[in-house]
Amino acid sequence: MCPVLQASLRNELLKIFREYPIIPSLRQEEKMQALLSSRARVALVSSGSIFSIKTAIEKLHSRNKIALVHIDLIDGLGTDLAAIRYLKEIAKADGIVTPNRYIISAAKKEKLITIHRLFAHDTPSIETGIKILKMSKPDFIEVLPGIMVGKVISTLRKNFNQPIIGGGLVEAEKEVIEILNAGAVAVNTSAASLWDFKS
Repeated sequence: MCPVLQASLRNELLKIFREYPIIPSLRQEEKMQALLSSRARVALVSSGSIFSIKTAIEKLHSRNKIALVHIDLIDGLGTDLAAIRYLKEIAKADGIVTPNRYIISAAKKEKLITIHRLFAHDTPSIETGIKILKMSKPDFIEVLPGIMVGKVISTLRKNFNQPIIGGGLVEAEKEVIEILNAGAVAVNTSAASLWDFKS
């Protein structure tokens, strides 16, 4: 994917999120059909193995869904340049999610959409995360747990222009609304009951 196409996909994601701000996180294969049938336009594969990831992405693409992969949670895939190239060239992933800045950097070179996870459990975690984010320069920043978006977004905005995603421990519609109202563009959740949420 050339830089122009990468920017185009990033802008497409933002456009999609304005109407469909939920990113379903697929943690169990048995929920694939529910995901495929949902209104969500962007999905995150958060489980599986090197043997199943390509098929999962093909299924998502068959329903015109953008396919992201949490590279750290895919068995047998590894977290190196070869894994990134496999995801792009063989599995045809559109982007990756990870807390690892080295993987983010490698994925950017391969022109994949990058979402860097920031763990906001306490002040030291946030301070360390900000230093790492300044080095990785991802396309999106994901704050975990999602309910912390409101508490950290002002700090993030002082340092970054990237769109914010909230994820982790999001199980109710009121939490989705709270996170979006706090300034996030999207919410990542494994709760299938939220996958049809529409702005």
